[in-house]
Amino acid sequence: MSEPPSQALVRKDNLTVTRVRTPHALPHDSAAGPAISKNDVLYALFKHKKIILLGTIVGLAAATAVYFFYPAVYESDAKLLVRYVVERSTVDSVDSPKNPGGYAPTTDTVIGSEIEILSSWDLAVQTAEAVGVKRLLPKAAGAPSKEAAAATIASGLSLTTHKGSNIIFAAYQNRDPELATLVLNELVTRYFNKHLEVHRSAGAFDFVTQQTDQVRARLNQTEDALRDLKGKAGIVSLTDSNASLSTELAKTEEQLHEAEADFAEQEARLRQMTASVASATIVAGDAKGSASAAAKTKGSSSAKTESPKPEKPEPAAVSKQEASTDNIQRYQMLVSGLQKLRQTQLDLFAKYTPESQIVKANQAEIDDLEKEKSELEKKYTDLPAKVGPIGSSKGKELDPGAEAARLAGLQAKKDALAARVKDVQERMHQLSQLGPQIEDLERQRQLQETNYKYFEATLEKARVDEALDPSKIPNISAVQRPSPPMLVTKARNKIMLGLAGGGLAVAVAFSLVRELILSSKIRGSLEIEKLIGISPLMSVPYMAKADGASPSKKNGKVDAIVPSTKSKRNLAPWDPGHFIRTFAEAIRDRLGLYFELHNLTHKPKLVGVAGFSDGAGTSTLAAGLAAALSETNDGKVLLVDVNLGPDQVHPFFKGKPAYPLNAALAPNGAIDSAAENLYLATVGSPNAGPAQLGLKRFFDMMPNLKASDFDYIIFDMPSLHQTSPTWGMAAFMDKFLLVVEAEKNNREVVRRGFRRLVTERENVSVVVNKARSYGPKSLELNS
Repeated sequence: MSEPPSQALVRKDNLTVTRVRTPHALPHDSAAGPAISKNDVLYALFKHKKIILLGTIVGLAAATAVYFFYPAVYESDAKLLVRYVVERSTVDSVDSPKNPGGYAPTTDTVIGSEIEILSSWDLAVQTAEAVGVKRLLPKAAGAPSKEAAAATIASGLSLTTHKGSNIIFAAYQNRDPELATLVLNELVTRYFNKHLEVHRSAGAFDFVTQQTDQVRARLNQTEDALRDLKGKAGIVSLTDSNASLSTELAKTEEQLHEAEADFAEQEARLRQMTASVASATIVAGDAKGSASAAAKTKGSSSAKTESPKPEKPEPAAVSKQEASTDNIQRYQMLVSGLQKLRQTQLDLFAKYTPESQIVKANQAEIDDLEKEKSELEKKYTDLPAKVGPIGSSKGKELDPGAEAARLAGLQAKKDALAARVKDVQERMHQLSQLGPQIEDLERQRQLQETNYKYFEATLEKARVDEALDPSKIPNISAVQRPSPPMLVTKARNKIMLGLAGGGLAVAVAFSLVRELILSSKIRGSLEIEKLIGISPLMSVPYMAKADGASPSKKNGKVDAIVPSTKSKRNLAPWDPGHFIRTFAEAIRDRLGLYFELHNLTHKPKLVGVAGFSDGAGTSTLAAGLAAALSETNDGKVLLVDVNLGPDQVHPFFKGKPAYPLNAALAPNGAIDSAAENLYLATVGSPNAGPAQLGLKRFFDMMPNLKASDFDYIIFDMPSLHQTSPTWGMAAFMDKFLLVVEAEKNNREVVRRGFRRLVTERENVSVVVNKARSYGPKSLELNS
């Protein structure tokens, strides 16, 4: 409001009225209202401190009652150590710490299983029967049942454990201290028996014995069938026999190939030897015939003529030369060298190509030796027959008969090896036919043998279980036997703490919900500033008994605050002793500054005061402001009561001269003042009852307002509602004071009403009335 608004002139009966057309933007256009802050929370807590205190007292009282009247409960504790669990079953593995391919229980699962056994209903029923039903339920009406007694045990039993630990903590609570220890002791004892029943198969010994006999009989039958089949096949082991026959077949076939090669070689030698002997025989026959012919010729010639002494005849020429020992040895060396060179050639062919130099050199050596060998064979035709195989006796003459016999031996060897190969193949074929049956029987025997071993071990365990004393369990032991009964206060303390804190919590929650969520009322000036974006002009605190005054209710509405004491009855707001004077003077000073800043020097200056509800304190504020303005000696001030007619005037008008508004505004009218420079007027006529001022009637009085000699005219207007004429009159005021009653006016109503007023004219200021500060002054929660 520091800048003068743009103005427009409206004339009505020679009266110029300044109207404002500048809209005023509100920072909070949403209906949600300002956000909740710390001050709001503190305000709610301090405002409802009595409720919070009452809730705390109620909670403490309830906690005290629980302390004295809560029944005493006694508890006995025990600790059980579960080292491991022996599953004595005819199906699972026997005491196997590991179960390959199966489920391996962990410590937590084992402990969890044992806790379920301890808390089972069957165990509770057994314990109830052992302790006694009547003893557990001494106050039961009629004949108590064991189920009810078991339910008592189950409800009082608590079992706990720590993750990764193998100790079970068992506790039982009962109001009878003797029963607390007795019941827990019986429960632990019967738990040992129950543990064996759960983890041991029923009738294990008989069942396992029967199963062991059946498996043994099937195993004997399988072994007999397998033995007969192997006897028929003539083997001991199918795998070993197959391997042996395969090895023997390969070896025999290799020997057969060697025998066939030797036979072919011997056959070729014998054929060569036969050819050589035949050639020698022919040569010898020819030589013998030549000799006989020569002898015959010689005899005939000597008979006819005597010839001189014949000379020594020359030996007949031999067609073939005999090989010497050196020649034979040389020939053997050539044959051996050729064999080595040919073997070397084969090795070279595996690594090099025929065009390689090393291969060619090897071939040249072979050619040289072949050439030399051929020359020896041409020169000595009987040399191959005399040399024979490499390694034979040098120079030894070969016997055709012996060679023929050797050939017959090689033939017999070859036939024998062929027969052996055929026999081995027949045996392998026989085994291939019997193999699947033998393998199937061996698998059955292996499986049955495994089952037999398992049942044998299980039978031994079943014998142990049959003779096992249930009271001696090696895998579970009591680390702590049931302790003597101890008074338990933990539950009672929790209830006490819950009640004590619950009363406070419920009261605080009720206060916060009621004030911050459910309530939509304006709480103070801070909320007004957040809601409409401007600071209130003044915040008048709530004073229930200001200067000994108390609210006075008349005609269904609360009027101005008047004194309740006889000495100060009918104390008007313009009297120096009224509490409103201090706040009215402050508002007067601020209005004077406003008029100066906006160059409002015309007379009279119109000031309207209205609120959103009856009893908001608008009349008191208007009267106090009028009195404060009259004391400045700047001129006369007229206080106009727009609310009521002449028969219903404010209590502080009684005894004071109050005139109808028309008479008060009449030029040169003779009216009396209620105080120095202060005059009172009403809107009603002397002959009319209660009248509401309409907007048209207000316009009709405008010329009189302009012509009056008052400096200020203060209008105490009706409250703002849907049909209130104040909406139209407010636009013609030079200053409009909107009174908001704290903790009564709705937040949304105030926001919309303020927006509607500033849309017409930006001359509206808010005065918060009856603002209460419930907290310490240092916090200033609502100032």
